[in-house]
Amino acid sequence: MREAGIRMKLNPLRDVLMGQRVVIVDDSIVRGTTSRKIVKALRDAGAVEVHMRISSPPVTHPCFYGIDTDSQDQLIAATKSIAEIAAQIGVDSLSYLSWQGMIAATYDTGDRFCSACFTGKYPISIPEPVKRQKLVLEQIAQ
Repeated sequence: MREAGIRMKLNPLRDVLMGQRVVIVDDSIVRGTTSRKIVKALRDAGAVEVHMRISSPPVTHPCFYGIDTDSQDQLIAATKSIAEIAAQIGVDSLSYLSWQGMIAATYDTGDRFCSACFTGKYPISIPEPVKRQKLVLEQIAQ
């Protein structure tokens, strides 16, 4: 379903992209699969360079508070360096907004925001085995 959505939303125009250097700006990279497909589509349409900029820090920890993320071992930034992520998704360069830069953009100190998916510091204590499994809290509640 995710792949079909990508194909429907992304229709690279060869006559626009042929021989061009492209910069993709996205909100995050979670697994890397969508990013890899987008980069491939742009290259197939003739882009000679593809650079990616992410407007959040790397997602390295699962979210237990409503965002549907995988277990930690499925999060690309939890297991790979930025250079390894760039190679895996096929971009010429990759940069993320730092956690400090993200917090500075809010004009706040950051202690009022949950940023556990970026830092691993959860607002409440979560047992280590639970941190490693997706949807474990939903399974317990049933």
